[in-house]
Amino acid sequence: MDDSIKQTIISDLGLSALPKDKQEDALLRVGKIIFQGVLLRVVEGLDEKKQEELEKILGGETPSEEALLAFLGANVPHLQDIVKEEVAKFKEESAKIMAK
Repeated sequence: MDDSIKQTIISDLGLSALPKDKQEDALLRVGKIIFQGVLLRVVEGLDEKKQEELEKILGGETPSEEALLAFLGANVPHLQDIVKEEVAKFKEESAKIMAK
């Protein structure tokens, strides 16, 4: 996961007070959920050719994180905004669950 994305998640979810090992554990768990939301939104905004490129990157047995981040950086101009929105959505949904 890109460092700027990690920092967004850490700061927006208030994880900075946790020890580094706990931050990493939380990032792995929460990051997967948030990243799925980001990818779904990104795919919707791509034309067919770019969707096929993304499918090739994701289609391998172990997709290359570097290739994926390079693709997203080159083809999604507002990636950081999308990440922030998905983090906010995750926070909101988590708060609703915790309130029950």
